[in-house]
Amino acid sequence: MKRNMLAIVILAVTLINLTLSAVIIFTVIPKAKRTDALIEKIVAAVELDTESGIGKNYGEVALADQDEYTFTDKMINLKSNNDKPSLAQVSITVTLNKKHDDYKVVQPTIESKENRIISVVGSVLKDYTAVEVSTYAEDINKDALEKIQEIFQSDCIIEVTLSVIAVN
Repeated sequence: MKRNMLAIVILAVTLINLTLSAVIIFTVIPKAKRTDALIEKIVAAVELDTESGIGKNYGEVALADQDEYTFTDKMINLKSNNDKPSLAQVSITVTLNKKHDDYKVVQPTIESKENRIISVVGSVLKDYTAVEVSTYAEDINKDALEKIQEIFQSDCIIEVTLSVIAVN
C-alpha cells in the first residue's frame, strides 16, 4: 500500500512538473521572442543613427589627411574655488582637415591666431573649476571647437583637444 501511495505521489509530482513546463513554454518563451525582436529593432535603429552624419567631419577624415597644431604650456584662469584663484597649465591641439576646401585659407592663419585661440579656450575654461575640468573634458573640447570654428568661419577645424598638464 505504501508503494502505491508513493507511486501516486510521484505520478502527481510528474504531472504537475509537466503542466508547469507547458505553462512556461506557452507563456514565457513567446514573451522572450518578442523582447528579442524589440532588442533587434533597437539595435537596428542605433546602427542607422551612427550613420546619420552627426560628427562625421572627424570620423571620415583619414589620419593622413589631418594636420595638427599644438600650443603647449599655456596658463589659463579657471573658475575660482572658495575665493582662491585657480590656474591650469594647458596644452591645446587644433586638428585641421587637409582635404577641406578652406584648408589653404585656415592653415596659414592658425599660428598667427594663437593668442585668439588661447583666449577662446580661456573663455570656455573660466566657467569650470579645477575638479570640473577633468569631469567635463569632452564638453569643454566641444565648446572650444564650436567657438574656434566660428572665429575662422570654417568647419575645416575638426577637433580641439585640451590636455591639462597641471592645476593650481
